[in-house]
Amino acid sequence: MFRLRLLTTAVVAATVAGCGGSDETKQPAPSVSGDQRGILATVDALQTASRRDDARRICTQLFTKRLATSIRESSKQSCEAEVHETLTSPDAQLSVARKIAVKGSRATATVHEQNGKVSTVSFVKDGDRWRIERVTPVKSP
Repeated sequence: MFRLRLLTTAVVAATVAGCGGSDETKQPAPSVSGDQRGILATVDALQTASRRDDARRICTQLFTKRLATSIRESSKQSCEAEVHETLTSPDAQLSVARKIAVKGSRATATVHEQNGKVSTVSFVKDGDRWRIERVTPVKSP
């Protein structure tokens, strides 16, 4: 079940979290595939929409219809109202871990919230765009 509350006040910084190193032999940074760029663009669009308090864009353009419906049904209010209450914030931030797993038209990425919570975000390709399909909290050890 979707837990929108885990993304409270979270907006996406769309920064690929990397490891800095002091290796003397510098290794080239791994390249980012077109699909990975698309996923990062979706996360970046979520950040922008959240900072602008654009819950409608989040529900209609960034979430899948199924996710928006699930939010509406579980919160007993419109997706836009729930997203406005729990997701939009002018300064909230998320970061995407380096590994973004893409398999065909589906993908997952690990997202770290500024409050320390971690979630696995599932994406589905819709035409030439990636939409957020599900958010699953990662349990702490």
